[in-house]
Amino acid sequence: ASAVGEFLTRGCALSLRLPRPAQRTEDEAAAATAIKTALNGARETFLRRHADDLYAQLTGAFRQSVRIEQLVYAAAELVPGLTPTRTEMDAERERDLAEKEGIELAQGILLSHFLASPRCGRHLLDAMRRPTPQALDRLEEFLATGVADLGPVRVTRRGRAGILELSNPRHLNAEDGLTLGPTEWGVDLILLDPQIDVGVMRGGVVHHPRYAGERVFGSGINLTHLYRGRIDFLFYLDRDLGYLSKIYRGLSVPDAVTTTEKLWIAGVERFAIGGACQLLHVMDHVVATRGSRLYLPARKEGIIPGASNLRLPRFVGDRAARQAIL
Repeated sequence: ASAVGEFLTRGCALSLRLPRPAQRTEDEAAAATAIKTALNGARETFLRRHADDLYAQLTGAFRQSVRIEQLVYAAAELVPGLTPTRTEMDAERERDLAEKEGIELAQGILLSHFLASPRCGRHLLDAMRRPTPQALDRLEEFLATGVADLGPVRVTRRGRAGILELSNPRHLNAEDGLTLGPTEWGVDLILLDPQIDVGVMRGGVVHHPRYAGERVFGSGINLTHLYRGRIDFLFYLDRDLGYLSKIYRGLSVPDAVTTTEKLWIAGVERFAIGGACQLLHVMDHVVATRGSRLYLPARKEGIIPGASNLRLPRFVGDRAARQAIL
């Protein structure tokens, strides 16, 4: 760890001497690529040998449940250069998407090795499905009132149903770094409330002139924030291993024999595009108004967004799923 940390720290310092990506000459761009290749090669070599031991040290010999956003920064402190620090990530967020240095790739390398290990991977997936501290802090009040105002998310108990309403009206209820946390807290509250049997997710009323006063289920990821570089790489893992996994597989509660699972229904109005369409593939039932548009653009891009391609056959059958993807 000491040796690879010293090597990675020297390499990162070399990268900082280069101009910003858009201002680099051909030789400087080649130098940047060479440095990144060497650093990522060192990370891969180190993690192939020591990922399990590193994960054990970061989690107190598997006794502590540590979420990925804490895990990557703890690794950066333990092995300098293995992943970016919080300060380095703050600087990266200030850059537009096209201007980013790509330092978050190191987080992906680290987490891929943890998830590839049967013991570490299972432990990490379980940690991501534990109730969030923010939800536990609000649980007593929610049990008493049946209402939780989480900013861009509002949760209301109606009879035996818990209604989770996503409200990002300026961006057609798109998801971004501001909505991600509150959405997971809301899912936790619904799963933790013994008075609720069914979770219902729907979109709030939006401000867009074309749909003013109407509800929209969701327009996917916030493309404005994505272009401006405000969507972290960890957003995608937090989302899919966090609240999507909780809806699909249930809440993992310490010392419980089974997970806490409930029926989930999506109420779709107008459209569910991209990430919003991914959500539908983890629901038990989808109820949509006639004429609603359900669209997964990334199926054409050769990637598996949010595992939705793998879940699509549940709803449309194997043949239609293959036609849509291939």
